Amino acid sequence: MPCEGIHSIASGPIEFPELVYSFVVCDEKIVMIDAGVSNTVMDLSFLDKLDYLVITHVHLDHVGGVSELVQRYKPKVIVYQGYSKYLRDTRQLNESGRKVLGDLVDIYGEVEGVEADFLEVKGGEEINLGRQKMKVVYTPGHAKHHISVMINDVLYTGDSAGGRFNGIPIPTTPPPFDYLKYLESLKLQISLKPRMVGLSHGGLAPGRHLEEHYQQMVEKKYRVEVDIGGIQGEILRRHLEINYRGIEESLAKEKQ
Repeated sequence: MPCEGIHSIASGPIEFPELVYSFVVCDEKIVMIDAGVSNTVMDLSFLDKLDYLVITHVHLDHVGGVSELVQRYKPKVIVYQGYSKYLRDTRQLNESGRKVLGDLVDIYGEVEGVEADFLEVKGGEEINLGRQKMKVVYTPGHAKHHISVMINDVLYTGDSAGGRFNGIPIPTTPPPFDYLKYLESLKLQISLKPRMVGLSHGGLAPGRHLEEHYQQMVEKKYRVEVDIGGIQGEILRRHLEINYRGIEESLAKEKQ
């Protein structure tokens, strides 16, 4: 069966697969956006080839599957300029991940280094996929090297525009976080007027999510209650506490 349309792929840890999403966009050239965590079981049975793997940013929950995907499909790996070195040698990535996330890293798994055909970008590039073009958008704030990509009328935002669970926008803002740059990136994304957004923590959502999350952040109403029970609820709660800390540390710096 040929690859068609857009696929949302649960790529979170085995304990909570829907914590993280990757996306596959099918055209003459096939693109995957982000690679989930190491300790995941992604269903890619429909995929015979992969031409591009976009890494929105080099954090543990977005690059865990890079090594396996490169071995299996040999895609060109797109990453922000100067950051492919952290995928070749992942020691710093794993260390910084553990510093921020603590023992959540044991649930995700550490990341293996990989040699790949890297394409480093800085924003503004357009890549022809066949019937569609993919535009790279520089969206710092969550991380200074964060990129998003727009394909047709869908914007894949990584962690630059929050997440969404049970219809509720949530912040994706672990330290070190830049509140003002995050808001600037959200305003830029809103100006692109996407019909849908692909959220790494939440899956496909309506384009209005961007405005809802922007207002949430401007009004500083970022503390949320999401009704998810069990181990999944505990994992999400721990993430949210880390994200709240990122916002509050950034706001404190702005006041200095």
